[in-house]
Amino acid sequence: MASKAAALGNACIFDMLMALLSIAALAVLAAYFVLNQKNETQERIGTVKEILNKDALFVDFDDRRSNVVKLFGLKMASEREMLDEQIFDLLYNEVKGKRIRVKPIRVDTGEILVSEIYSIADEYLNEILVRQGFARWNPSEAANDRRLSEAQEMAKIHDQGVWNPTVKRLAAEESPEADSDEQEIEGDTAEEGDRAEGESFAAADSEAMRESVSAGAEVKQDSH
Repeated sequence: MASKAAALGNACIFDMLMALLSIAALAVLAAYFVLNQKNETQERIGTVKEILNKDALFVDFDDRRSNVVKLFGLKMASEREMLDEQIFDLLYNEVKGKRIRVKPIRVDTGEILVSEIYSIADEYLNEILVRQGFARWNPSEAANDRRLSEAQEMAKIHDQGVWNPTVKRLAAEESPEADSDEQEIEGDTAEEGDRAEGESFAAADSEAMRESVSAGAEVKQDSH
């Protein structure tokens, strides 16, 4: 009996130890992910190895890690606005093979760092692209970035890039159904309004028809 009680006691102790070890392992794992996420969003300095796209760079960081870095708060000029060559020229001249400072805002799937990007001389690349009219400020992503909003106002005033009348005209000829992002949005809004108005009229006509039928039925019943 005593040996059985001892065995049960040992089994309970073992189960408790295993439970404690499991909890400790989960705590360590959680701490790792928190620290790793914090490290990912810390400012880092690195060298631009490749220009992957109009808004994406491949950067080798000084901590020997490499990441794709995507420009934050921008909507780049579309292909139909025919500014790609100028955009790539700017990126190659400004950052290709050069050291930059990356300030991540968030980490997207695949460890893509969506970031503010600065030269070592503290020039804000995101702002430069907007000021040149090579990108539009995206307020849904960077609503509080006054530098981008002010850069866009300057680009509009000076007819830079996407705001140039010639670029707008060429884009409209390339894609007649939508000559600008703004018109696309306005068109969608107007279409929704027309649809709602049509539905309202249809509902009113249907109600009037029901009332007419009901009134006719009452008159017919009274005549009998």
